Amino acid sequence: MRFVAKYALTSRTNAIIATAISAAIPMFFWVAAAVVGLITLRRGSREGSQVMLWGSLPAVFWLSQGDPIPVAVILGVMLMALILRATVDWSKPLLAGAVLGAALSSIWPPQLVAEIVNVLHSLAVAAGEGDASLSNQQEEFLTLVVMGAISAFYTVAVFGSLVLARWWQAVEFNPGGFQKEFHQFRLPLIPALVLGAVVFLSAEIDIEALKWVPALSVPLVFACIALVHGVVAIKQLSSTWLTVFYVLLFIMGRSLYVFMIFMAFLDSFWDFRGRLVNQKPPQD
Repeated sequence: MRFVAKYALTSRTNAIIATAISAAIPMFFWVAAAVVGLITLRRGSREGSQVMLWGSLPAVFWLSQGDPIPVAVILGVMLMALILRATVDWSKPLLAGAVLGAALSSIWPPQLVAEIVNVLHSLAVAAGEGDASLSNQQEEFLTLVVMGAISAFYTVAVFGSLVLARWWQAVEFNPGGFQKEFHQFRLPLIPALVLGAVVFLSAEIDIEALKWVPALSVPLVFACIALVHGVVAIKQLSSTWLTVFYVLLFIMGRSLYVFMIFMAFLDSFWDFRGRLVNQKPPQD
């Protein structure tokens, strides 16, 4: 994917072309968002907004067809890139992206949500785990879960696109810079406390929270992934450990997801990587 960054950085016209082509291809909107993020990080809001405005026209077409996610992701990455450029602090754009994802949980097209609910119900019936018809309570619960899943997908998409944009920028202008930022990323204590409380308690208080809690959990998961990568780097462990971690995440799914949220929460208190660095013997 590095060739996309090289092409986009050559000129504004190339950046617009790269954004437009990526936005036009179904499910490649994240590349378009990353290009907008790269230009914004490198050249500022004026250049980034022009690339976004003209390059995102295909995403506007998808919006007219009932799919708001491409436009929302591109706009979200633009916003997060501006925050990251101004603060050079990953926690601020990630928190902004999560809040945006949670705020958008109620605007997803009802038709899209209903189609996904029907598919999930059909799969459950086929597997012998559901009744032929849904009760109103079951339908409401599934609808909230689907809305939450879409919001979480959106939040992951904006995070991933911003990460790709920052990695492109580092490869071209600051080799190794992104890896250092990523390995050191840790949520500040207060935001971690707030997110942890919201994620673990909200669904118990109000079932409506199911539609926005998943988006708010993503920064904690991202922080845990950074923690794992940072520990592996500090301890100079084999990359096999990272492979095992991602395989376990794929296999264990929700169980490991909850554990990751808890570990990120603890890391904000204890700073595990800082403690490991302090424990390392001085090198001659």
